[in-house]
Amino acid sequence: MEGKLPTLASLLGVAATAIVADVAHLCSQEPVPTLRAQFDEGRLEGWRERKLAGRANRFSVADDAGNPVLEVESRNSASALWRELEVRAAGPGSIAWRWKVTATIRGNDHERERRGDDFAARFFVIFDSDPFSREARAICYVWASSEPIGSTFRNPYFRNVVTIVLQSGDDRAGYWMMEQRDAVSDYRDAFGEPPKHLSAVAVMVDTDNTKSSTTAWFDDISVN
Repeated sequence: MEGKLPTLASLLGVAATAIVADVAHLCSQEPVPTLRAQFDEGRLEGWRERKLAGRANRFSVADDAGNPVLEVESRNSASALWRELEVRAAGPGSIAWRWKVTATIRGNDHERERRGDDFAARFFVIFDSDPFSREARAICYVWASSEPIGSTFRNPYFRNVVTIVLQSGDDRAGYWMMEQRDAVSDYRDAFGEPPKHLSAVAVMVDTDNTKSSTTAWFDDISVN
């Protein structure tokens, strides 16, 4: 019959279709990053240095083929540059960055021990508490000297820090390597439960235990 009013069922069907379309549109959009650090301004605004015992590293923004990047020079030294994140519920914790090293710590065959706890490059993700509390849990991704890629072990100084080897040896030294991890999944595997939030990220090079030297670069750090 012409002019027949739409039924409630048909109206609900149209509404449901619209809702599904809206959800699909939202899901197709790229997530808004909590952090995107590219060092294009030539400054380290928003980053803070954490000095450890002994000598500190030298952090600066350097030119790499026309692209500004974070340079970390370590000469028998150790310190971290860290950036606090907004407290948020831990959903998919996509962490991405790229890094490059001049060389690994040559002859370091004791990376699981205190005497060999030095790495050419580290990238930390800290969870749930003050970044430098002794109780803070963290995942530390490293560019190792001799430990095989994929190795996972506890830090010899801080048992709440779990180390995961992403790069190893000098075969890729001098080349930019892109990394992407699900930090929340790595946390769950390491500690047997999900975190509440991500509280900070940090980059570090340390050469103090082995009395050695190296330089690393970081860029395109993104946390979603």
